Amino acid sequence: MKRSLPAALRLWFLSRRRALPWRVEDARGLRDPYRTWVSEIMLQQTRVEVVVPYFENFLQQFPNVKDLAAASEEQVLKAWSGLGYYRRARMLHAAAIVLTQDFAGQFPNHAAGLRALPGIGAYTSAAIASLAFGERIPVVDGNVKRVVARLMALPLAADDSKLERAARQQGEVWMSALGGQDLVAAGELNEALMELGATVCLPRNPTCLLCPVADQCLALEQGRTAELPFAKKVKKWVDLEMVFLVHRVGARVLLTKREGGWSPGMFEPPSLILDKQSAEQAAHTLQAQSATNHASQASPTPCSQELIAHGVVRHTITNHRIRAHVFALAGEPGTTGRAWLDPESVPLTGLARKVLQRTIV
Repeated sequence: MKRSLPAALRLWFLSRRRALPWRVEDARGLRDPYRTWVSEIMLQQTRVEVVVPYFENFLQQFPNVKDLAAASEEQVLKAWSGLGYYRRARMLHAAAIVLTQDFAGQFPNHAAGLRALPGIGAYTSAAIASLAFGERIPVVDGNVKRVVARLMALPLAADDSKLERAARQQGEVWMSALGGQDLVAAGELNEALMELGATVCLPRNPTCLLCPVADQCLALEQGRTAELPFAKKVKKWVDLEMVFLVHRVGARVLLTKREGGWSPGMFEPPSLILDKQSAEQAAHTLQAQSATNHASQASPTPCSQELIAHGVVRHTITNHRIRAHVFALAGEPGTTGRAWLDPESVPLTGLARKVLQRTIV
């Protein structure tokens, strides 16, 4: 007898699922909501292999929601530093505070209640509710949308809202077909669909011979797996040319805290966006600004250093493509003011990490 699609997927998932640190189950087979929440937020727009070490370090520093709420935002950002999309970390911290103050550290046990928390939308609430509490609600992410588009041969683009709705409606049909009172059924089905999209039903070159539901895939039957879903709209990029000035003194570096734009609250070396100046002229401008800042502080010690060019690093963030010219200064600072910091003691942007790495000789 042919298995239903939900049954076939669950059986396949249980035999093939990857061992990941957030897949820890209690005696009922349900997941810890805190670990599930942290992992799902980290996994947004970030690959699994990148997330694993960050997740393990984050859980060591903040093992539960009350510890996370008690931390400062800067401590949370530092633990997140390198993962990017730092608004996720801020919302995680804000939600932990709400959970601690208003819910005694306990998570709402249904998706509707979870969606009321900062930074938790339809996807994350459904993931937590199904995996940690057994609620029969479908999770819809990019992997699930791709799987549904191919199974149903839907002629839709990956970022089309119609595909989002179709995937959610189909997920609800599959959830209703589970039957029984099995608490882990919904979570297993959701993870099976996501795992299928992440490991088999890939955006390019899907391995259809390994798919447990290939016999139910209309796109495969029609020879359209390479075509569906249609490509997303071309992203509009903003190209920026920047200059960074790195001034090291021993283990300390002159760093500034971003107040706006991307990654507010994170630290970077002083920088300028190039307009009509050359990179060398902008670097000298930054050097002069640094000297002026020193002179405005107590007991400055005049100093003169030579600018050293360290080439260009490239970085993308949100819709920005950045070419950063890196210059360095050597020698003692004019003062030991608060701006001279150990980079390991503060949260750095991903771009700052690349810039600082470039100047290590």
